[in-house]
Amino acid sequence: MRTHRVCWQVAECLLPGLTPALAEAFGERLRAEAASFPGQVAFIGSLLMPEDEVLLCLFAGPVADIRALSERAGLPFERILHCVGLSWNRQEPEKGLSE
Repeated sequence: MRTHRVCWQVAECLLPGLTPALAEAFGERLRAEAASFPGQVAFIGSLLMPEDEVLLCLFAGPVADIRALSERAGLPFERILHCVGLSWNRQEPEKGLSE
């Protein structure tokens, strides 16, 4: 049996002075651009590592479309890397949440 594989990529952004508010703003711009983007790309979300001033933005789609979408949204990325999601648990996302 053949299964459908999603082509996932992560844009690695090293941003001196990065704050959670700035990371959220990048996410909003990426979502807005993705809504009208003509290519086959979806912005999934991002992970912020505030201590390292790093933002990882996860996409589904081909690298060329992700690069074009990111550039249109003004996302300053260092590189785009292919990635594979393994062992994700969607059943209990509230565990590990802090206030």
